[in-house]
Amino acid sequence: MTYEEKIPEFALQPAKSASEDPKDAETPDAQMIDDGFDPTPYDRLLVPTEPGTESITTSESGAEEESSTEKPKMRDFSKQEEQLEKAAETAENKEETEDPRQSGSEKTAEERSVPASAPAGSETIQPVVLEQEETESKPAAPVSDTVKMVPLENTAVYHDLKMKTALQKLETTVLVEEDILVPDVKPDLINILSMEGKAILSSKELQVGQNDDGSVRVTGEVSLQTIYLPETSGEEAISIIQSRLPFKTDWQAGASPMSSLSIGAKVETIEYSIINERKFRAKATVALTLTEYAEKEMQLFDSIRGEDLQLLKETIKMSHVALRKEDSVDISEELKLKEGSLKPVKILKSDIRVVENHKQITSEKMVINANIMVNTLYIGQEEKEGETVSRPAFFQGKTDFTQFILMDKEENIAMSKTLFNQEDLEVKINESEDGFSLKGSVKTSVEVLSNLEKEVVTDLYHNAKDTTYDSAESKVEAVMGTGTTEASAREIFNVPEADGQADRIVYINGTIQEASSTVERGRVMVEGVLEGQIICLPESEDKKAFAIKQEIPFRGAMEVPAALESMKAESRVEIKDLWFDKINGKQVEVNASLQIESAVIEEKSLKLIKNPCFVESSQTKRPSSMVIYITRKDDSLWKIAKRYKVSMDAIKEVNQMEEGAALREGTRLLIVK
Repeated sequence: MTYEEKIPEFALQPAKSASEDPKDAETPDAQMIDDGFDPTPYDRLLVPTEPGTESITTSESGAEEESSTEKPKMRDFSKQEEQLEKAAETAENKEETEDPRQSGSEKTAEERSVPASAPAGSETIQPVVLEQEETESKPAAPVSDTVKMVPLENTAVYHDLKMKTALQKLETTVLVEEDILVPDVKPDLINILSMEGKAILSSKELQVGQNDDGSVRVTGEVSLQTIYLPETSGEEAISIIQSRLPFKTDWQAGASPMSSLSIGAKVETIEYSIINERKFRAKATVALTLTEYAEKEMQLFDSIRGEDLQLLKETIKMSHVALRKEDSVDISEELKLKEGSLKPVKILKSDIRVVENHKQITSEKMVINANIMVNTLYIGQEEKEGETVSRPAFFQGKTDFTQFILMDKEENIAMSKTLFNQEDLEVKINESEDGFSLKGSVKTSVEVLSNLEKEVVTDLYHNAKDTTYDSAESKVEAVMGTGTTEASAREIFNVPEADGQADRIVYINGTIQEASSTVERGRVMVEGVLEGQIICLPESEDKKAFAIKQEIPFRGAMEVPAALESMKAESRVEIKDLWFDKINGKQVEVNASLQIESAVIEEKSLKLIKNPCFVESSQTKRPSSMVIYITRKDDSLWKIAKRYKVSMDAIKEVNQMEEGAALREGTRLLIVK
């Protein structure tokens, strides 16, 4: 039975007008029929009904319709529909409680027919009862919207972007612990004044193979210098022990195949304990850093051949490693003693620092000027009352050099990093000049970062067809600006009462313990702590040499116009100069000149479009040709244009919008398709 066959014929006929039958117009029932009867609600009678369900007549619904005669044109069928729904529910309840084999015989014919007492003049409506087979059958499923994806991989146009980046920066630590014996030629140990270490790697640059598992073997040693207080006095008021503590580790760094690794090492902390006068234990924590350099390739979507797409493009700035190079320069300098200094006869300890002074970069070369700072603790001699007296002394010297490094016409240089390796430099006593000589070579490593600007398609749509696509995220970084400044740090070191009065300072050294950067709008703040240490000889012969160690806070700020709070900063702090001034026997002023470099970096997550498709639907909905749209808080012109599949230029033209004007919330826009 079709849908039309189930509808009674009277329901398909128009309602009778009161003017057609004057007699019927006089009765109340006629008024009901005359009231613009609409057969549509009879569609709701198409429900499965068990035999015996009470009939629904116009007389039953007419009583409810009389209550709404005040508004004949706005008839309310809600009560009538409610009765129909209750009737359907009653049928379902009976279907569950009664035995279906008995229901047909127990019900009388009168219960399944229209009551004989129907009011005169009323038209009897027979309910539509489905056949038993139809009652038990499942209702037909609604017609679903079939969606078909049409891949466009053969017509999609991409272009490749290749660049070299520092993909990841990892950190780990290695604990180096060893018992150290005092050499036989050295006097017994009473107390340790200072212990300093430098981490030296066997290889700083590693190449990962194609089939490597990502594990990195790092080997090296800690060059340890221990200044201690011996039992003897006079010339041997201070003694020093040079030690080398080897280490190795298999670092599960997860390095990518065919990548280049740059490893850095720094002694983070040193602890020591004296076992006896001939033995002590040293424990050093070495911090390892790893930077992985690899070729990064990205596929950037351009268009679809033969299709007129609307594309949302964003100009992305990203930095890549344009140059990594190492060069060396030979150093041979004479360091003269100041007037009145002791003539050196034996070097106990030398510290050498190379600090960049300034550099100039062009597209073809880099010119670097750097200072070499030398601090030397030595045994010197002087003539006193006709005798030659030997005692510890301290020398500070400085020299500089200029180095040229060639480049391959690099453009859009964002920043450069310079690292110096002075392990090959050596300080020796110059007998002929009563001073020192500095000889060896300095290895200079430079890394140049350039900025690329690329237009990247981040969204798309078609004016007539539905589109979809997959997307992949790629992290990129861009150097937005750099800054350099010098900061001063100063602190008063107080001599402990137990050590008496300080006569002379024979050694000074300092290390950067910590440094943190804070990015503000337009500038970068760098704060940290420098740990300074001095070794003093006492005025009283009854006292022995002593050391004072103290933290010196520092702070520096530099202007970086492009800096924003959401960006991060990479900063490096170098001790450019370190010196002391003795105020009196109980106070020593320690001063430091620091050079701070910062680079402000913006991190972005780049959305890459891939696998674009057209979406074809079996049910097509005709779009509105004209819409008035009221903008919301987070709306953009692109989102609105994509929603209604029109171009942004069309919206601007119709609404006479000025170029670059902000889209305010609550704005009414006319969208014409």
